[in-house]
Amino acid sequence: MHITLNINLLVIFTLIGGLMVLFWPRLLERFKPLRYVIGIGLLILGLMSLFGLHIFIIN
Repeated sequence: MHITLNINLLVIFTLIGGLMVLFWPRLLERFKPLRYVIGIGLLILGLMSLFGLHIFIIN
């Protein structure tokens, strides 16, 4: 079984940005929960995009 991953620059920047937000010690010192929410959110969106999962918005 062959799996093809479509990795573009936006996916790479999203994953790296999520890791930077999570592990940067002095970023948003007063709002640590917000830092974790943003970092985990970016990682989830990057991984979803990496594996081709999409969030469908129903109007």
